[in-house]
Amino acid sequence: MRKKIKLLSVILCVLALTGCNKSSQNELTISVATSLLNPINEIIKEYENENNVKVNINFGGSGTLKSQIENGADVCAYFSANEKFMDELVEKNMVKEDEINVPISNSLVLIKSDKCKYDIKSLKDLLKYDITMAIGQIDTVPAGQYAKESLEKLNIFNEIKDKLVYGKDVSAVKNYVETSEVDLGIVYKSDSLDLKSSQVVLEIPKNLHGKINYTLAPINSSEDGKKIIEFINSKYSKKILREYGFLINE
Repeated sequence: MRKKIKLLSVILCVLALTGCNKSSQNELTISVATSLLNPINEIIKEYENENNVKVNINFGGSGTLKSQIENGADVCAYFSANEKFMDELVEKNMVKEDEINVPISNSLVLIKSDKCKYDIKSLKDLLKYDITMAIGQIDTVPAGQYAKESLEKLNIFNEIKDKLVYGKDVSAVKNYVETSEVDLGIVYKSDSLDLKSSQVVLEIPKNLHGKINYTLAPINSSEDGKKIIEFINSKYSKKILREYGFLINE
């Protein structure tokens, strides 16, 4: 009898361990630029339903996410708001160049708090007033890099840099303007579709900065990552991305 009980205990233990391993295998993590928060949350929810898997989404500035991956973060796919950070992962042999997707692009807009009374009709008008303005952190947030590039092309960055406040991601920049902590901010057009306490002043000319391409790739050729990427590239997902203001690269 004792032998039977002991054998049963061993079997139950093995089954429990197998269940834990199965649960572990059915939980994945992807790293995604914060500007994609709304559409990716919607897309991944459907992916989870269809594939009986839990996908954790690690949102953040693209540069911060890239550094986390370089330092060993256990993620199966990376969705960056630029090409530069993805290229750096290629150089480190963490991403294969032929596995990179460029599914969407974006544009920049200048937004103004409803409490700001300055009449801004162009970026050069920033020199006329004692404004405060938020942009993304230049070293880790692509939107901040594109913003700086635009201001430098007009030769006004050095003149206004003391008036700049830097956000850890585009959502932080948007929040600074929405809460009137600053007068103005530069964000992606896709982030400006649901403004409540601010408004778009102007779309920043595309010839002032490099093309805002989003890049998507599996990390270390992860099969789970490839499967998620295939779903993000589906007609269903692209429809959602388009609804949230992103431009689809055909």
